[in-house]
Amino acid sequence: MIHNEIFYLFAIISVGYILGNIKIRGFSLDVTAMLIVALIAGHYGMVISDAFQYFGLAIFIYAVGLQSGPGFFDTIKNEGLKLNLIAVVLLLLIFGIIFTCGYIFEMPRTITDGIFAGALTSVPALAAALEIKHTATTSVMFGLVYPFGIVVTVLLMRLLPVLFRVDLQKEVEAYEAAQKTRFPDIYTRNFRITNENFKTSEIKKSKIESMTATVIERMSLDGKVEHDDEDVILRFGDVIRVAGTEEQLANLSIVLGQEIGEEHVFKDDMSVLRLLTTNKEIVGKKIGMIKELKSLRTVITKVRRAGIDIPSYPNLTLRLGDKLYVVAPEIYVEKVTKFIGNDLLKYPAADFLPISLGVVLGILLGSIPFYIPGVGAIKLSFVGGILITALVLGRLGRVGPIVWNLSPHSTTLLKTLGQLIFIATLGTNAGKYLLESLHNNGFLPIAIALGALIISLGLVAFTCKVVLKMNFIDILGVLSGAMTSTPSLTMANNMTKTDYPSIAYAAVYPLGLVLVIVLAQLGMKIM
Repeated sequence: MIHNEIFYLFAIISVGYILGNIKIRGFSLDVTAMLIVALIAGHYGMVISDAFQYFGLAIFIYAVGLQSGPGFFDTIKNEGLKLNLIAVVLLLLIFGIIFTCGYIFEMPRTITDGIFAGALTSVPALAAALEIKHTATTSVMFGLVYPFGIVVTVLLMRLLPVLFRVDLQKEVEAYEAAQKTRFPDIYTRNFRITNENFKTSEIKKSKIESMTATVIERMSLDGKVEHDDEDVILRFGDVIRVAGTEEQLANLSIVLGQEIGEEHVFKDDMSVLRLLTTNKEIVGKKIGMIKELKSLRTVITKVRRAGIDIPSYPNLTLRLGDKLYVVAPEIYVEKVTKFIGNDLLKYPAADFLPISLGVVLGILLGSIPFYIPGVGAIKLSFVGGILITALVLGRLGRVGPIVWNLSPHSTTLLKTLGQLIFIATLGTNAGKYLLESLHNNGFLPIAIALGALIISLGLVAFTCKVVLKMNFIDILGVLSGAMTSTPSLTMANNMTKTDYPSIAYAAVYPLGLVLVIVLAQLGMKIM
């Protein structure tokens, strides 16, 4: 059993983990150590079959896509154009440098295209090039450059923060602060209605909420409490408790009048709860569609997701693990708690239908050809199809009875397991051809590829940081996504100890993947 792929796989992961966690003056190789161990193992015959690589890549990309789905579409709406333009510039730079060197050194296009695909460690780009002209030369160049491309891109992700003297912890804090600017904290305040207009006009609770985008959670009306009427009329002298942002509450004070302190006691039977969304029946549903909350006279005042406060708008879709701030009658507390869930451990973590079905749909999408004028038919490929499918499903949350969201534990397990299997398999398969390719072709193809990567990544990183003043979290994500480099994303996430780089990665990955495929096919035609 020692000469077995399973043994090789876990032996490489174990040794790589040990070496990767060794720190010298605060610097560690991290995931690069596992790749180096895998390359050495591959050279000495410990090869793991490609099926493991595709399995690991499938579950890793699917988990990243599901987790990044909501954030991906938000990024596209807010700053996606800028991120994708940066990705296009980076890929065109790499392409231009490599093919200019190929022209200067009079290399055949089959060799140059292999260098390009290998530098980006892109199997879809290699496949696209071979569809134009199937030759062993391109594959050999790809195999020669590929391991060096992986190691250098991953190491650059590790070294760029050092070269730019960036404190990643401060960048994470700045990133989170920027997120809070887009999604301000939500507070609760008490107001006594002193606006004279309320004496002569019938103004309903729903109208105030609509005008000010706030949520009225508790009320003392005319000295008594009323909850039976879903949309009560507010009158002069009533006291209400309202949830909203600082700006919304400031606007509300203009409408209502006097803000009073926390000392006011609401003589009602209402309880304030903080509950985790874990019930499969409400995950993926919009708040306004959950009729059971109305029958239980329950109000969601705000939703906290990934450290961000989100107003409880009726069209807000609930995600697994959302923390809900809820006001409910005391007699319904047990029912409301059970209805929302409030226990991640009871969520069906082993529900494999969303995982298997999502991967199948992704592979089918990736196999569909579409046509680009002047280039011909191209496909999104295995990885592109799975990622785009996962992004869409992660955004939807659920389709009918199928809930696509996974528990945080399941997502973490899938990502970690997938990336470890992928890197170990990748390294062993590249390592077996390393010395042979070096002997036959020398170091010139490697020098061209690495020069193109270092110059392009350095220039783009400098422009993003110094000129565009971007957060380094986004820079790491966009560089990894543009090159469609899963190991680079892994390094970025590990360095920041967050999944924040995955947002920018997912925002540019689809365009990066398509552009790499198109450029690889163009490379076979332009020289």
